[in-house]
Amino acid sequence: MPEFTSKLQHKTYEKGEFSDEKVRSFDETIDLIKAFPWDAERTLTDIQLTGPSVTIRDEDLNYLKVGLYFNGKYCLYYLDRDNHLYEYHASGINDACKIVADFFTGQLDLDQFEKKFISVGSIKHFENALFDYTVNPAGFIARFIFAIILALLELACAVMMFKLNPPTLAWFTIIPLALFVSGFVFYFAYLQLRYYLKSKNLSLTLSAGNDIFQFGNIDTEVSYNKADIDIINVYGNTGTKGSHVLDIMEIIFIDGSKIQIPGMLIEPFTFRSKFLTNKIELFQKSTIFRKVMWQYAHSI
Repeated sequence: MPEFTSKLQHKTYEKGEFSDEKVRSFDETIDLIKAFPWDAERTLTDIQLTGPSVTIRDEDLNYLKVGLYFNGKYCLYYLDRDNHLYEYHASGINDACKIVADFFTGQLDLDQFEKKFISVGSIKHFENALFDYTVNPAGFIARFIFAIILALLELACAVMMFKLNPPTLAWFTIIPLALFVSGFVFYFAYLQLRYYLKSKNLSLTLSAGNDIFQFGNIDTEVSYNKADIDIINVYGNTGTKGSHVLDIMEIIFIDGSKIQIPGMLIEPFTFRSKFLTNKIELFQKSTIFRKVMWQYAHSI
């Protein structure tokens, strides 16, 4: 009987996050499935493609994932190399293991499965994802150029109004507003430039299910443990839509040390989803946010 690659996914893991991946024989894979803490992980677990499971990949890049289902049952997801997704509900662990045996011997009967007609993006629930975050130079350049163009247009509007000898009301409304918007946009373009120069060489490796994460310069990342965190402060307008590149995520550790991670590196909502803790405080007041932004942009 062939040996296939298998890996685990626990309830705290996110899409594409796995552990204990290695090539195993059929017997080793069955032992892995039976030893998995299914009952312990059923509590408050959503039934979906990403969740407590054992994923197996054969030599032809077909996947079989053994996961949880309702009422103490198990759900087996089969994804072939052409991204066709099938689903089978097993009454118990022994039933699930029989399907695994058929998968190993190449005798899997898909007539027992329900074919999912919409399976776009399903492969992301089976393949390993990367959880490395770095600054996107192209994204920064596009935002920076747009901001400069917008600021120049507002400035040009104010200059044109001067030349046209506008009515008195315009001197107190349109012109001051155009100058204010121009200055405001120039200011945030400047901050973005400072952020980029400070963080362009930073790297963050962080996932929801792994307590160890790395942060620092790309070539000299430092490892940290989530268990050592005292509190996380998030500075920014986290409740609004739009760009959050100037937001700051500040992690303060029990020993008093801290690190600051810019929104230019990772979006705040994504960052917060990596921590299963209530020790996160949000600071959305503009005065506090502006102070932290300025300090971060001008720190060494």
